[in-house]
Amino acid sequence: TLPKIHFFAATGGTGKLMYGTCLTIWEPHKMPSQNNDGSKKNNKMIRVFLPKCLVILSSYQYLTAFREYLTQLNRLSKNGDMTLPVERYIVNFCAEIPAPAPGAFEVQTTILDSIIKIWAPPHNQPIAWVALPFPQLFECLDVDNIVQVWHCLALERQVLITSTQLSLLTTCAEILLSLLYPMQWSHAYIPVLPHFLVPMLSAPMPFFCGINKSNLASALCDLSGDCVVVDLDMNLVTLGPNTPPLPQMPPQMEGILRARLDENVGM
Repeated sequence: TLPKIHFFAATGGTGKLMYGTCLTIWEPHKMPSQNNDGSKKNNKMIRVFLPKCLVILSSYQYLTAFREYLTQLNRLSKNGDMTLPVERYIVNFCAEIPAPAPGAFEVQTTILDSIIKIWAPPHNQPIAWVALPFPQLFECLDVDNIVQVWHCLALERQVLITSTQLSLLTTCAEILLSLLYPMQWSHAYIPVLPHFLVPMLSAPMPFFCGINKSNLASALCDLSGDCVVVDLDMNLVTLGPNTPPLPQMPPQMEGILRARLDENVGM
């Protein structure tokens, strides 16, 4: 099984977000073979692959940089050139490489043939502008749908994004929130919603959540009629049956916005 990368964001008690970048790899292990009743079977050993997850937690949104580092770290371990435990490399990356001051300088680190660059924009610009892969969102949704989702978020509606790729949920959610600047989303925000928390989608409050598409069918019964569902795989935005009509945007401003998006996105 190939390694997989996904991201998540967790909100602490003070409302501060913590971002996680997860690399799941599969390591071979030998286990005793068992009969159907759980007893050992002729002391025979079988080879199995068990998941191991390496996670970088950070209050910074450097998801692309963290993904590249974990990917190259996995390559390094597969090449047989690793002289220290993999956890030691992560400690070095997290504890010994300083975070760049906003707008001051760029921090670089090298692993194998990859140069990882981290730069923090000034305080008056969202960090997502330099830390997130914006093309991913525009490859999933066209300009009309992006404007519609932005409109829903600006009006503090219930928005649920879904995809078969967990790695898309957090990055696309963060990009959409950055488009609200200078406004900020101040309601419930869970870009990767665990299955056991699906019932919270019935709460009568604004939220912006993401869910694995495999869990979408079971979540539909918990969705209110006001919820807007955004399918990143199908480039589809579905308004709920009770979603209040979106007020019309000022035509001149909407025209300028769409023209600039078309010019820069190239769609």
